[in-house]
Amino acid sequence: MGENASFWESLIYAHPTCVTWKQEAEGSIYHLASILFVVGFMGGSGFSGLLYVFSLLGLGFLCSSVWAWLDVCAADIFSWNFILFAICFVQFIYVTYQVRSVSFDKEFQELYSALFQPLGISLTVYRKIVLCCDAEVITLEKEHCYAMQGKTPIDKLSLLVSGRFVSVCSELLTASVFPSLS
Repeated sequence: MGENASFWESLIYAHPTCVTWKQEAEGSIYHLASILFVVGFMGGSGFSGLLYVFSLLGLGFLCSSVWAWLDVCAADIFSWNFILFAICFVQFIYVTYQVRSVSFDKEFQELYSALFQPLGISLTVYRKIVLCCDAEVITLEKEHCYAMQGKTPIDKLSLLVSGRFVSVCSELLTASVFPSLS
């Protein structure tokens, strides 16, 4: 316990207290950076919120770098702020890449607008769903069997867009395999 007390005392009392404070305010670049930090941390969630946060924080770190280089002349402050600016810039580019325009065929675009968009599913998640079904739309004729129980492998995501499902195929299969059940 005594060692911890000396550690805390050295943190508090080892540095001289500020006897005289600087009378002039920091430059406008410093204040602009502080405003950008405050406004940047007010960003929301989602991709647009991430773009907002990383753009404003990146600009804030850039302003802090310029302030450290021109006014304070401190290489360590400049270095840290510039590294953080570079990280924000890379994150901004990465999020922008993820949000890039996603285009689909007409059928998939209509499906997204009718079913997935009202549910709040993003285009990037919808793209993953479309890739599960190999971006293939199958139109079935009346009385046509899409899959047969026990014979058709389940290796795709299937979604009935219009019409209705009748389980006649599975009943036919059951009747032919187990004739005594009919």
